[in-house]
Amino acid sequence: MLLQPFAQNITLRPAIAEDVAWAAPLFFSAGPAVFSYIFASPFEESKAIFGQAFAYPQHAFSYEHAQVIEVLNQPAGVMISYPGFLKRQADEKVHQVMARILPLRKLPKILVNLADLTRIKQDISVQDYYILGLSVVPECRDQGLGTYLLAQAEVQARAHHCQTIALDVTYTNTSARALFERLGYRVTCSKSTQRFEQLTRSGGVHRMVKRLDSQSA
Repeated sequence: MLLQPFAQNITLRPAIAEDVAWAAPLFFSAGPAVFSYIFASPFEESKAIFGQAFAYPQHAFSYEHAQVIEVLNQPAGVMISYPGFLKRQADEKVHQVMARILPLRKLPKILVNLADLTRIKQDISVQDYYILGLSVVPECRDQGLGTYLLAQAEVQARAHHCQTIALDVTYTNTSARALFERLGYRVTCSKSTQRFEQLTRSGGVHRMVKRLDSQSA
C-alpha cells in the first residue's frame, strides 16, 4: 500500500535511453556484486559497463524492458521485466552487446561467469513472466513504491497471459526476500556454486515464484 503523499502523485512510464544517467546506476545498486560477476570487473567499472549496456536496445539489460516510476514527475524507481518468450530472445543478444562495449580480453572470463550463472539460475518458460530486478531511490524507500512496481509487473504478466511471475534474489538480500514473501512469492529452488559464492560473497540465488491464478486477477 502506498503511503501519503505518494498515493495521488505517482506515474509509471516506459524508460527511454535518456534515463541512463540515473536509472542505470540505481538499478546496478540493487545487485552490484552479481553485476560485477557478470561483467568480470570491479564495482565501479561494472557500473559503467551496465550504463553502456542499458543504453543499447534489444537485449536483456536494455532500457527497452524497463519501467520508470515517478513521484511528482521526478524519477523514483526503475524495474526491468519481461514475459518468458521475450526474455529468451533478449538473453541471446546480451553477448552481442558485450562484444561491442567490452575489450576482447574480458570476454573469456565473462563467458565463464555467465556459464556458471546459468547453472545456478533456473530456466524461465514461455508461460512465466520474469522480473530481472527493481530499485527505488533511497529517499523514497519504505513508502510502498517497490510493492507498487511489483503489482504493475503482475498486471503486465496477466496481459501477456503468463501463469506465473518469477524473480531471483541472492541469499544475502534478506530484506528483498522478506518483501517478496509478504507479497506471495515462494522460494522454489536455491542454488550456488563455489565460484559464485567466492567471487560475489552473496551466498547463492533463490528462485522465487508467485502463481497468478484467477482468484488474484
